Amino acid sequence: MENQEIEFQAKMYAYAINSATKEYGFKKDEGWKLNLANAAEKLEIEQKYYPTVSTQIDSKSLLQLSELVKTVLNETPIFAKDPIHTFGAQHSDSEFIVAYNPIRVHR
Repeated sequence: MENQEIEFQAKMYAYAINSATKEYGFKKDEGWKLNLANAAEKLEIEQKYYPTVSTQIDSKSLLQLSELVKTVLNETPIFAKDPIHTFGAQHSDSEFIVAYNPIRVHR
């Protein structure tokens, strides 16, 4: 993946999170938690929490994209109070970045 593509994907992911925040009426004290996940972990998160926002990552670009996503999101108002320092556990087979709100569980 070229650097411009990675940068574009990071900005689109940040846009999707901002849109979901507005669409689902998040309050100021609600936020997002981000994890790197494989397909099974992504499915588990999607079944447990709602809403979720995810993007698939080329395994070669995983580290670069995740760092760029962290930088782009930390510049948005949503993450101003609680910036992202690290993602959840990372595995060698991680291929998704998944954002979810740990307060909003499926019932």
